[in-house]
Amino acid sequence: MRVSIKVRDPCHVAAVLTEIVGRPAVQAQAGWLVVAEAGPDLEILERSEGLPPGQECGIALASALTVAEVFAVAGREGWPARYRRPQGTSGVIELLLEGDCRLEVLTADMQAA
Repeated sequence: MRVSIKVRDPCHVAAVLTEIVGRPAVQAQAGWLVVAEAGPDLEILERSEGLPPGQECGIALASALTVAEVFAVAGREGWPARYRRPQGTSGVIELLLEGDCRLEVLTADMQAA
């Protein structure tokens, strides 16, 4: 199973996501594939010029990084990130890849809760 997102720089986004999820990325025919340990692989494709940026990817990724480490990666990349606590959850980190493609990152503590 695979989930696809479209971004401006698939190679760079794949490299950053491998850091966050701790899984390898391989070059695929149309882009990059971050290989999942459990669940779907994440296919990262190039977004066509002239199309509006996607606001909702609807993806949640598990990470072994801490909240501070995820925010450090986001800050280094210049990608907006914020901690949200939807009702009935332990919280998620909302990360905007390249500033406009939303996904959620769940640290080990968030996953355990």
